[in-house]
Amino acid sequence: MNFTKEMSKISQQQFSSVYLVLGTEAYLRDQAKASFLKNALSEDEIDLNFGSYDMNVTPLAAAIEDAASVPFFGDRRLVYIENPYFLTGERSKSKLEHDIEQLTSYLNDPPPYSVLVFFAPYEKLDERKKIVKQLKKVATIIETGALSEKDTRHFLRDYIQNEGYEISPEAFELLIQLTDANLSSAMGELPKLFLYVADTKKISKEMVTNLVPKTLEQNIFDLVPAVLNKQVEKALTIYRDLLLQKEEPIKIHAILSTHFRLMLQVRICIQKGYQQGDIASMLKIHPYRVKLAMQQVKKFDMNTLSTAFQGLVDAEYALKTGQGNREMQFELFVLKFADQHAMAN
Repeated sequence: MNFTKEMSKISQQQFSSVYLVLGTEAYLRDQAKASFLKNALSEDEIDLNFGSYDMNVTPLAAAIEDAASVPFFGDRRLVYIENPYFLTGERSKSKLEHDIEQLTSYLNDPPPYSVLVFFAPYEKLDERKKIVKQLKKVATIIETGALSEKDTRHFLRDYIQNEGYEISPEAFELLIQLTDANLSSAMGELPKLFLYVADTKKISKEMVTNLVPKTLEQNIFDLVPAVLNKQVEKALTIYRDLLLQKEEPIKIHAILSTHFRLMLQVRICIQKGYQQGDIASMLKIHPYRVKLAMQQVKKFDMNTLSTAFQGLVDAEYALKTGQGNREMQFELFVLKFADQHAMAN
C-alpha cells in the first residue's frame, strides 16, 4: 500500500494533476481528503478554488468544467469527484448522463494549475472500460483498500503510541475484536477512549468493555457457540436481551443463518486444505471474519453444523410464513436442536 508515501508527498506540496483514490477503507479516504484540502489551498482560497461533486447527483461535466477553470486569486484549483460509479460495472439509480468524452479530453491534457481527485470507494474498477484504462495511465493512484488484520494492528498501535497513550495487550485485543479488525471502526472508537483516560493516558480492558459497544453481529457471534454447545439457558438469555434491545427476530435469524452458512463453507474449505487467505479470497469476505470462523468450526463436526443450519433455515421459514409466535421461533429451534443432540448422545 502506497498511502503513506503519497500522503508525505502531498504534505510537501508535491502534487500530480490527477489522482485516483481507490479503496473501501473510509478512514484512509477521509484522511486523504483532509490532506489534499489542507496542503493544496490556504483557508482563504477554499471558497474560491475548491469544488466537490457527487456523481450520483451532479453531472460529470460540472466537475470537469470547474477543474478546467483558471483559479481565482490563487495558484491552483482543487476538485473532488465523489462516487464515480461510471468507472465500475455498477448501475446507479441516478438518471444522470455523464459526458465521458469530456473527461477523456481533460485527461489527454490536464491543466497544470488544477488537482483533480477521483474518490472511488470500491474494491476494484471495471478494467474493460477505456476511461478506466486511461485514468489509471494518467493518474497517481492512492490505495485506500481495507487493511489486513496485521496492518490494522500495526496502524492502531502506532497511532495510539504517537498520540501519547498506552493500551494494555488485553484491551488492545478486545478493541480489535469489537471492531472486527476494521480500521475505520477502531479509529472511530479511539477519541472517546482517549477522552476517558485523559489524565492517566492508559487504556485498560475494562475501559474498552464499558465504552466500545458490541454490534448485533458480535452479540450473535457470542450466541453461536451457546447454541452449538447446547447451552440452552445462555443462548436464550442472549436472544431475549437482543429482543429487549428492539432487534427484530427476522434480522437476528438472517444474521445467524449467514454466520452458520459461513461456518459450513469454512469447514468444507479446511477439509480441502485451504488456508485462511485462500478462503477469504474465495468467499470474498474480510480475512478476520474467516479467522474467527476457523476458530469456531474446529470445535464442531460437520454433522453438528449442518443440523444447526438446517434447523435455522426451518425456523426462518416458519418466521417468514407467519407460523406461530415470531419471537418464539428461535427459542423452539434452540430447544429442538439441544434435544436432538441429547438423544443422539
